[in-house]
Amino acid sequence: MAIEEQYDSQHFLVDSINILLETIGELPISTLEDIDNVLEADLASKAIIEAKRFILSEGWDINTDDDYEFVPDTEGYINIPPHVLDINVLGENIIIRDWKLYDKDRQSRVFEEPVACQVVWNLDFETLPHPLRYYITVMAARRFQARFISDINMYRFTEADEKMAMIQSKKSDGFTKEYNMLNSGYATGFKVL
Repeated sequence: MAIEEQYDSQHFLVDSINILLETIGELPISTLEDIDNVLEADLASKAIIEAKRFILSEGWDINTDDDYEFVPDTEGYINIPPHVLDINVLGENIIIRDWKLYDKDRQSRVFEEPVACQVVWNLDFETLPHPLRYYITVMAARRFQARFISDINMYRFTEADEKMAMIQSKKSDGFTKEYNMLNSGYATGFKVL
């Protein structure tokens, strides 16, 4: 097997779905096409998407842009793409309403100038680094298993795994963000029990 085939990015999602299927005692799938043919695989895929959106909504270095400019269209509206999870306009009372930017102070959706925003993006699962994919997979597996068979002992085991995966993801995120105790609040927003 060629190295390229071994690390084919489409296998990341299949591998994660198989982890979820394993938690409920189901047989693994081989390809993405199997998702449409196996109900449990389809539900596992949806659980991964749900966990991915939840985790990415935190705003990691990999999926956050500061000062990303959105430009008004010819009518003055700033339409927000569907792969945006959250937006913050520092110092302004601007929010997303009906997938357009809305200035609450002016009570208007019409803008004359581009607006610089902090944007949290919803990225494809396959493009995420391993620690984040693993964290998403473990969270999805814990929830998926709890919904299907509600085994308390398994739930506790995967909850511990989820905490370890979260810690590894925060550590990985810190590599690129270069957090430190002098210029950030890194590690002040979560507790490890």
